[in-house]
Amino acid sequence: MTNTNSKGEGIRYIRLNQVFNKALSQSILKFQNQEKINSCFPKYSKTRLGKVHLMNCQKQVSEFWTELSHREFEEILKDRDVKNKLNELDALINFAKERLQEKEQYHQEDDNKQVSVTDLSAEQFINCSLYSQRVRASKDLDSRLETINELNRNLEQELKELEKELNTEIDDLENIKRTYLGHVANQPPDRELAQGLNDMLIELQENY
Repeated sequence: MTNTNSKGEGIRYIRLNQVFNKALSQSILKFQNQEKINSCFPKYSKTRLGKVHLMNCQKQVSEFWTELSHREFEEILKDRDVKNKLNELDALINFAKERLQEKEQYHQEDDNKQVSVTDLSAEQFINCSLYSQRVRASKDLDSRLETINELNRNLEQELKELEKELNTEIDDLENIKRTYLGHVANQPPDRELAQGLNDMLIELQENY
């Protein structure tokens, strides 16, 4: 049986979310560079009001990207039924470990003794019969383990595809950052971007 938290999330699903959150945090952190923001608006950023507005804009954009990325990530997980698949994998692996322990116990029994059937007691005869059943069960477990391995390989491929999609999302964030912040901190700001941001700041001033 799979160990899950109160939300029904297994260990592998939790780890997947932790990896995503870490990657997203690192990408957002790269964007949150006040010096690069100021370099796009050198004069405006030197004013007290300008600095405050630029910091607010940066915060709002970061929050928007974070929310959007989480929403898209959740949609991908839902579409691919990742949570259930990972929980099933947890359960299968736990099952396989338990059966493997039983199998090792079976092999510890001494099956090398050559004893005549006529010399066996009723209890010994029953035990021999049970041992034969255990051998068959062991072969059945081997077959089940192979099935589990196949499921594991398929799920691994799906997780690789999911990782590729997440990396694409991160690359998109990087491209947006480069587009609006530029590759060099001292380069002049884009006129349309500067004008658009200026209009937005004016509107904020009028409303607040």
